[in-house]
Amino acid sequence: MAMMHNSLINYYERIFAFKQYHQWNISEIEELIPWEFEVMTSLLSNYLESIEMQRKQSQVSSDTMG
Repeated sequence: MAMMHNSLINYYERIFAFKQYHQWNISEIEELIPWEFEVMTSLLSNYLESIEMQRKQSQVSSDTMG
């Protein structure tokens, strides 16, 4: 039962991320074929990681300059 609960939370977190970062409708997200959902999740994850890396690099640059 814990595994099902964890995957359900994961599912809703991913839907929230798509809605938050791409302004997709929930119905658009739910209509994705499962493999499309996985691919889009991977792309979103890569995007968020790159944004975080840029933020950290910017912070390091501003710390060393000032």
